[in-house]
Amino acid sequence: MKKLILLLLFIPVVSLGQTTTERFGSNLPIFIIKTENGDSIVDEPKITAHLGIIYNDKGELNYSDDPYNEYDGYIGIEIRGNSTAYFSKKAYSFETRDSSGEDLNVSLFGLPSESDWILRASYFDHTFARNQLANYMSRHTGYWASKTKLVEVVLNGEYRGVYLFMEKIKRDKNRVDINKLKINEISGENLTGGYIWEITSKYNFGERRRLRYPKYDDVHPIQLEYIKNFDDAFRAKMNSSPSIYSNPNTGYVEHIWAESFIYEVIIQEAMRNSDAYGWSGYYHKDKNGLINAGPVWDFDQSSGNSSYPDNGVVDGWMIKHPSTNGTPFYWPKLFDDPFFKYSLSLRWRELRVNKFKTENLLKYVDSIASNLSEAQIREFNKWPVLGQYVWRETLGYEDRTTYQKEVDYLKEFLKKRWDWMDLELSNIPRPNGYPEILIKNDLIRKRYDILDQIVELDINSFFSFPYDSKLKFKASSLNNNVLSIDLKKAGILEIELKNIGFSDVMITAKDTYGNKKSVTLNIEVVENSLIIFPNPSSDKINILFKNENNIQIDIELYSINGKLIDVIEQGSNKREIIYDSSKISSGIYLLKIKTDKNVYSKKIIINN
Repeated sequence: MKKLILLLLFIPVVSLGQTTTERFGSNLPIFIIKTENGDSIVDEPKITAHLGIIYNDKGELNYSDDPYNEYDGYIGIEIRGNSTAYFSKKAYSFETRDSSGEDLNVSLFGLPSESDWILRASYFDHTFARNQLANYMSRHTGYWASKTKLVEVVLNGEYRGVYLFMEKIKRDKNRVDINKLKINEISGENLTGGYIWEITSKYNFGERRRLRYPKYDDVHPIQLEYIKNFDDAFRAKMNSSPSIYSNPNTGYVEHIWAESFIYEVIIQEAMRNSDAYGWSGYYHKDKNGLINAGPVWDFDQSSGNSSYPDNGVVDGWMIKHPSTNGTPFYWPKLFDDPFFKYSLSLRWRELRVNKFKTENLLKYVDSIASNLSEAQIREFNKWPVLGQYVWRETLGYEDRTTYQKEVDYLKEFLKKRWDWMDLELSNIPRPNGYPEILIKNDLIRKRYDILDQIVELDINSFFSFPYDSKLKFKASSLNNNVLSIDLKKAGILEIELKNIGFSDVMITAKDTYGNKKSVTLNIEVVENSLIIFPNPSSDKINILFKNENNIQIDIELYSINGKLIDVIEQGSNKREIIYDSSKISSGIYLLKIKTDKNVYSKKIIINN
């Protein structure tokens, strides 16, 4: 029945410049945008509009006249993009707003709540797959990249085609997870982060850098000077001799987290992005942190989809391409650094085993094409660009006259590109002095008394590293009923003891090059400081504490069904309590010991 519905879908005969849209159905969400008085959307400032999103989910078709069930409210919207802004199919950025025009954080399609979003036109990339694939690959390296969803857009009654809905690059715990920088944070640790900037043609603090967070108009001059000087120091180091910037103690590792730069290279080169490094190249820095490259952005003109700089050939490193412009000078220097290059080969080969396996990535491309199989007909009826010259077309474009031919061309290009990279990165020699994280034991046992409540453990002592650059740590508890953990700065693990029992804590150390080593911390939580006797008891119960921390304790007696029977002690810091249980009926009870952090239960039997 569903196949029949798909065949009977109305596919409007649309042409360039059509102003109205008849009812249509789609497997994609539908965005209905209506500006106030039908006003045109401009490139700054954002204008007010209404957005209704139709998304029936669960395999149901979305019809353009269905009720708005994913979002129904105000937005501020503007044209976005550089070269794309001059073409008929515009890209947009928008923010969700409340009725008073203020930013409104909302969750769309299950994504974390935010107010800033992108509608990418994908006018140059006829597959709609290049940006999705690059971001998908980047997320598989463990770094954040914008999540995406294909949608169809109707603007003021006019069908505008298929768009790629995306999260905007923004400081947020669920996006670029760096600290908020307040205008009054102009000294000490507070001044050190967070910052986001981009390499682009429209720069505002030198060296083609454009500050993205904080906004340039909002940043304090001292903050701008700080991040400029921090990045300039990295550039100055890279302008020195290789013996200086390659030093594993005092070289570039003092300024950047190299792993993020390695993964930036991997994604840009795997996609052979013609705009790599010199355009839409993002960086960020957190408080007390180093410079990180990323998130990745803008792959419309990658993977054989641009005649610049060399008509989309398969081989050759974009990071060292002689005909590109705008690539910051430090990228090819990093690429030639022995430690960086060897780490790059390690990370690439790790990814190619599974996550970046050609078969797996091309299946992802096929899933995009399958998802677009019906909507692409409307798209290319509206914008008849297949086989036509639009922008920087590569050889053979005139023969790619169908959507599937564009997809096949992309897949073939990627397969050849990745095979070429496999060969290039297969025999990079391990340089002398290349670091290794060492561990004394892969299993470490610890025992803590439950009344200690919270303990701190310095996990730096579990690992050793031959150079001065810091290790990063991750930790996860396998039994949250027994304990919970919080990894603090400088490798201090805070452990909250919750119940008697065992839990393994997996701790992973990672160096700046992305190498990892893990240990298992086996923790037993015991109650040596709490003794209850006799059990079973008759006329009295002795409760003994090794209460060395002078903890205030409440002790209560409950029936096995949870009914409070008696309050034995309240706010006590005694070390010995004798409870007269002679008045309590025989049975099974729960003795609850409460501290300011936790509640511990002990089953007792009373025989009277």
